[in-house]
Amino acid sequence: MSEKNTNTEPEVPALVKKAPELLPLWDWWVKEGRSTVTMLAVAGLAVAAFYGIRGWLRGRDAAANAALVKMASPEANGAGLIETQEEAVNAYGSTKVGPKMRVVLAKSYFDEERYEDALKAYEALAKEAVSNPEIADIAQVGRAYALEGIASIEEKKEDQPAKYKAAQEAFEAYASNAANSNSYLLLDAKLGAARCKALAGDKEGAAKDFDALANEAKDEAVKARIKRVADAAKRFKPRERASLFDAANAAAAQVTAPAKPDAPAKPEAKAPAAPAAPAKPEAKAPAKPATPAVKPEAKVPAAPVAPAKPEAPAPASAKPAAK
Repeated sequence: MSEKNTNTEPEVPALVKKAPELLPLWDWWVKEGRSTVTMLAVAGLAVAAFYGIRGWLRGRDAAANAALVKMASPEANGAGLIETQEEAVNAYGSTKVGPKMRVVLAKSYFDEERYEDALKAYEALAKEAVSNPEIADIAQVGRAYALEGIASIEEKKEDQPAKYKAAQEAFEAYASNAANSNSYLLLDAKLGAARCKALAGDKEGAAKDFDALANEAKDEAVKARIKRVADAAKRFKPRERASLFDAANAAAAQVTAPAKPDAPAKPEAKAPAAPAAPAKPEAKAPAKPATPAVKPEAKVPAAPVAPAKPEAPAPASAKPAAK
């Protein structure tokens, strides 16, 4: 039985055989060269991937910033606004500006009276605020505003006070936190708490809260703002909201109900006319004889015409007529 050749070393190339001085290089290539080249290739690919990914991320961040500016611009309105903003959030929500984009979307939900969607968005932002304190204030106060909006569209009038109470508590929770004593949203929270207290039915308590805020305020503009909110809360009356089914039934009843005949108009009683006083006869002055417009001209006697002289008879011809 023949022995198998277990030598796995590659055969020396002919070029190396002809140039023995290349044998050390060939030995290095066989032992370490291929692994070294492979390692360098992998390192090169890693570096290229790093710079490629970094460039892609920078481009994506730039696109996300542009989308955020477009979302927050005053021109960003009209039909399809919410859908466009939702697409931008889905595309760039994981970037650095993603939380700010979600803040803009939550505000758009609120402006469009989609208060349930706004509440969900603000609550999600409140969870993010643990790692991103920059949006914590907006998330908490926005949540309170969303609760107030939900209360304002509640169809059952008897359920509105409890929902306004929930919004009031959300505003008070933010305002009573000592960490928010210097927040730019502190006044909004205090005004929201007093306003919701009034809308929940405690207008006397709300009036005291508004007075206390006005006494604390030092800026005249702030005092004017407090007064406007207090006056609006004082005049507020819950609006009646009928469901779509009730409105449809009412419209159908108006269409199918037979028209009632109009009542005949009563003749108007005419007051008897007062007898007219007899007109007094006008006193007529005697008419003066009219002055003749043209005076009669004096006639001049015509001059006598001289009689015409008798014509002289023509003399007879001296020569007799020839026979």
